[in-house]
Amino acid sequence: MGSDNKPCCAADALCRIRQVTINGLSTGITMLDECIAEVKKPELKSEPDIQTALLKRVKVYNYIPRNVEHEYARALFEEYKKSCLKT
Repeated sequence: MGSDNKPCCAADALCRIRQVTINGLSTGITMLDECIAEVKKPELKSEPDIQTALLKRVKVYNYIPRNVEHEYARALFEEYKKSCLKT
């Protein structure tokens, strides 16, 4: 990700948190919109490739326990699909 996308301070990072439902729980994900925008650029086609790319980018800014990575990947992909419908 480009340095211009990184939050300049904790307050900026806090403003970039989105709530996503994962395993029935509302979970705050920092920098999700920026991660989705980055994944859209190479125009990945397969769902597994998109999920992997999203998870990799989101993990830079968020702690994701290994035992729920699959659930996170699914939820992140759903947010990705929603964002694609908006554009």
